[in-house]
This record gives sequence, structure tokens and C-alpha cells, in this order.
Amino acid sequence: MKQIVLLLVFVIPAIFFLLTQQKTLQAIRPENREMKPGWVWWQLIPGFGQIWQFFVVTRIAKSIGKENVSKLGDSILEDSQGRMEDLNESPTFNTGMAYCVLFTLGGIINLSSKNWSPYWQLIGPIFSFTGMTCWVIYWVKLPKLPLRR
Repeated sequence: MKQIVLLLVFVIPAIFFLLTQQKTLQAIRPENREMKPGWVWWQLIPGFGQIWQFFVVTRIAKSIGKENVSKLGDSILEDSQGRMEDLNESPTFNTGMAYCVLFTLGGIINLSSKNWSPYWQLIGPIFSFTGMTCWVIYWVKLPKLPLRR
């Protein structure tokens, strides 16, 4: 029973997170998407999902950048080239990469630190907790992005 409760504590937020990623991609015009919205669900595959999350974060960031640049159009009244460079970088990329790297490092350290000193065994949970913090920040940023819909 305890394992089922723990599973639900982690799976339910993960499902809502993946729904947010999918909805973000759906809000981007198809020509600006770097991946299909349904592909975010591949992150649920054990092992593969740990690697795939890096691709998802990168492709969502690129898609957001392309969407923002395409909204500018061809304005001759403004400095559109400078604004395009600013918009091409997504506000989600750095935080998303931070959560991916920290979660991955935390998991690797947690699995391999069984024979290490107790002080070194604290590093894995610290990385994991910091990764979880970045994950929440990334998740909160996604639905607030200025996309069409």
C-alpha cells in the first residue's frame, strides 16, 4: 500500500506537468513547433525518459522562440532585428536544462554513493532537491508564456 501511495505522489504531478508541456506546444502554431505535442509523454518511459527530457526542454524552448519571432512580422517602424534576437531565446531554456541536469546528477549520485562517506551521500539529495525546485519554477513559467490562443 505504501508503494502505491508513493507512486501516486510522484505520478500525478508528473502527469499534470506533461499536460502543461503538451498544452504549451499546442498553443504554438504547427509551423513553429520543433516537436509534436504528444511526444512529451515519452518522458514516462523509465530510463529513456531521463534522456528524452533534455530533448523536450530544448525543443519547447526553440518552439517558443520561433513562435515569438514569427509574431514580430516585418516591421519597418521598429528595431525588429534586435527584438528578434531577444525573443529567439526562450525564458524556459535555462531553468529547464537546470532541472534536467540536476535531476539526472542527483539520480546518478544517489545510485552510486552507497559505499561513499556519509558526507558525500548528502550531495545526491541536495542535487535532487535543487532539481525539483528548478522543475517547479520551469513548470510555473510554461503556462504564463505569451503565446497565442
